[in-house]
Amino acid sequence: MSAMTVAAHEPSLRLSYARARLAEIDRMRQVYLASLDGVPQREIAAAVHLSQASVHRVIVRARALGMERESVEEVVLQRFVGGISTAQMLERLASIESWVPRMVDPVDGVLPGDSQADLDELCEDGLISEDEVDQVLDARE
Repeated sequence: MSAMTVAAHEPSLRLSYARARLAEIDRMRQVYLASLDGVPQREIAAAVHLSQASVHRVIVRARALGMERESVEEVVLQRFVGGISTAQMLERLASIESWVPRMVDPVDGVLPGDSQADLDELCEDGLISEDEVDQVLDARE
């Protein structure tokens, strides 16, 4: 495939990625919240078409990430897919109280890093601009 063809598809590929990642985050949060409400892991597994062992791993990761709160990645992706405005994104990012590691690897769990590193990576991926990152960091000072 030529570089020109990839470039032509890049916006829709990024949008597809953002939607899929948001769905993954939502599923992780819903599994975690159901477990907090006392729903047995086997019932959760049947509802989300995962094994009980996979549900257990999702719950452990969600607990480590503090999934009851929004992540930097989640807020940026919500804006990218058109769910919130840029002003709402900037406000929500500036008001996040706890900047913690947010990246999860299926094998290694939570990877080292922090929310500012997450913003930098999201910027490199073209999901937020450098100017917007600067605005968030300035508002947090």
